[in-house]
Amino acid sequence: MLTNDNTETRKMVEQCYKRHKTTVNPIIDWTDEDVWAFIKAENIPYCGLYDEGFSRIGCIGCPMAGQHRREREFARWPKYKENYLKTFKRMLEERERRGKTDGSWRNASSLDVFRWWMEYDVLPGQMDLFEEKTE
Repeated sequence: MLTNDNTETRKMVEQCYKRHKTTVNPIIDWTDEDVWAFIKAENIPYCGLYDEGFSRIGCIGCPMAGQHRREREFARWPKYKENYLKTFKRMLEERERRGKTDGSWRNASSLDVFRWWMEYDVLPGQMDLFEEKTE
């Protein structure tokens, strides 16, 4: 069991026999509402993005956040989108430098990779398993 998996099987007290550690999860059974009630009752400072409707705060553009959230984040912080595009460009240049110009990466641009990252398109030459065939 991972200590960051947050599944229903997590327990208040857990033993790791491999590392000889005991982990205590004091709020394991709290709902989001319980957490927020505690934060408000104790006047605990928190990031203002939660007040703007963000439900989790982590990396901007995280693929685990879902397409809609990534769109919202890149609209709010366009420099991050620019940095993703620059990074994808550097990645493609490094792939070419190493001779890895095969397959669907061969004709890809940084924008193609970004659109793939955003789940809008597949890369040039890739197959879309969910695309309807029209014959």
